[in-house]
Amino acid sequence: REQQEMRKEQQEIRREQQEMRKEQQEIRREQQEMRKEQEEFRRIQQALLEGQKRLEEEQAHIKAGQKELYDLMSALLHRQDETDAALDALAMDVHKLHGEVSSIHQRLDALEKKVDSHAQSFTEQLNNIKLDITFLSNKVIEHEREIYKIKNVIL
Repeated sequence: REQQEMRKEQQEIRREQQEMRKEQQEIRREQQEMRKEQEEFRRIQQALLEGQKRLEEEQAHIKAGQKELYDLMSALLHRQDETDAALDALAMDVHKLHGEVSSIHQRLDALEKKVDSHAQSFTEQLNNIKLDITFLSNKVIEHEREIYKIKNVIL
């Protein structure tokens, strides 16, 4: 009876050992799964780190491009200010030239009026001189005729 009980106990122990072995196998299997999951997490973590590095590099490139664009815009705004100033100076010069041209036109109009006035006066004087020359020519001819007659009478 004792032997039977011992055998039962031994069988119980064997059964418990088998259960423990099963549990150990289950634990080993779970450990392997956990290791696989850990590897997967490490791989994902590595991929995330690489992705983060790429994002940081891209961010650095974007910042550099943004700075370059900012510098370019600053230069363009500066050039625009210079161009605006040059255009303002040109506009003032054009207004000044327009005023001078208007002044010259006014003087030309005044000169034309003076020239027209003098030309009219000169034409009148020329006509008077022509009349005077004709008159004097006739007078000279008359005087010469009288001198000729006097000479003929005297001689």
